[in-house]
Amino acid sequence: MALVDEHGSFLGYLRLLDYLDYSSRISLLTRKFAGLGRTSAFVSRYCVNEETSAGQDRRTTSQFISPRVTIL
Repeated sequence: MALVDEHGSFLGYLRLLDYLDYSSRISLLTRKFAGLGRTSAFVSRYCVNEETSAGQDRRTTSQFISPRVTIL
C-alpha cells in the first residue's frame, strides 16, 4: 500500500513510467513486483488499456532458437 500512499493509485505509479520505452517499463515492473513476469506484465497492461508491444518485443533476451527436427 506504500505505492498507493505515495502515488495516489497504481495508475498514478504507471504514469510515472510513461517516459520509459516498453521494454524498460516491463523490466522495472518485473524487478519491483515479485512474481510478476514478462508475460503477466504484458497481460496486466493490456487489460487496463496500457501500451503493449508486438509479440517480437516480448521475447526473452536469450533469443534461444530450438533446432528443427525432420520427421521421416
